[in-house]
Amino acid sequence: MNKFRTLGVWMLILIASLFVIGIVGAAAQDSSVLFLTGAPLPLIGGVIYGTKIFNWKGIEALKSLDEKKTAIIGAFQHYVDKILKTPVGGQKMSGPDANLMSAIPVVLVMSDTVKTPDRGYELLFDEIDMRQSTNNTFELIDVTGGVTFYQQAEGEEVKISKIPTSAKTQVAMLRFSGGFNILDDWLRFNQFYKIDQLSADTIRKWFDKRATIFYGLMAALGAGINETFATDDATTINNACAAMLENLAAAGYPVDENSEFVISCTPKLRQRIYKALAASYTAANTNINQILYNIRAVVSTTKLVNTSYYVTLPGGKNQRGEWEDLNARPPQRNELVLGASNIWTGAYNGIIGESKQHRRCALS
Repeated sequence: MNKFRTLGVWMLILIASLFVIGIVGAAAQDSSVLFLTGAPLPLIGGVIYGTKIFNWKGIEALKSLDEKKTAIIGAFQHYVDKILKTPVGGQKMSGPDANLMSAIPVVLVMSDTVKTPDRGYELLFDEIDMRQSTNNTFELIDVTGGVTFYQQAEGEEVKISKIPTSAKTQVAMLRFSGGFNILDDWLRFNQFYKIDQLSADTIRKWFDKRATIFYGLMAALGAGINETFATDDATTINNACAAMLENLAAAGYPVDENSEFVISCTPKLRQRIYKALAASYTAANTNINQILYNIRAVVSTTKLVNTSYYVTLPGGKNQRGEWEDLNARPPQRNELVLGASNIWTGAYNGIIGESKQHRRCALS
């Protein structure tokens, strides 16, 4: 028996050795493995937040400055791609679930670090993928009243409806670009921290600009979406949801009373909103007012003022066109600074085509 156990142990060691040798060999054949990211193992599971942008040991091992510059661009692009491919997530509120309803997922998406860029607006706007399009605009089409169902008599032809040709809104692409110089001496003297800081700042500023634009669309809506305060926040939110459903139905949009809504607020109002939502599942069947509608998530962002909060029916005519994700252009030699100019660019735009999908709720 001992012989079999010993043989089994040696077989496991042999298999492990071959596995390690295979990994090392693959890495040796593909130099890109050395510098794509500073922490490859978490990336296998799709976890990118908290990882470093660059693996400087791998980049430093490259011989020429040109190779190092190419490696830097590749690592930056790889990191950005991972962020964009990671869906906006959230965490559920803690607390007892008295009435067996699921806890409200709270989307905590704002941070002053590169780890968690503010992408909460992605829950509010449907994506229009224009990345392969040859047009620099997309159309927001008004299809309300476009299709009507009639009772069809036997043998009668179906009445074909048409999309109104006059009710179209053109949404044009907006391009945003920025960059910085990477000096030869930074690479020659291993001053990598400067590139780390500038690259992290580039990613922060890119997502910050996007957040400003998309939340700004909602903040710019007129007073017609204002919801007055009624008794308490739970009642106010109920009234906002009911008003949206009624207004959209009256405008010809088929909507479901069980639709999922999203609340957007500043961090200062999170405690107030959480308290109103908590009553929905910690104090069931009591005399306190409770939220009667499905709240999918709470988006917390510093891009909104702290004098009100928004209840939104996501998607529909809240649309964002994505023409080009943030990408790094090939570095251009700049002898005036003894370095290379590195440009990052992307293109997008958004629209709120129906203000009835939003309510701006007063606090008192």
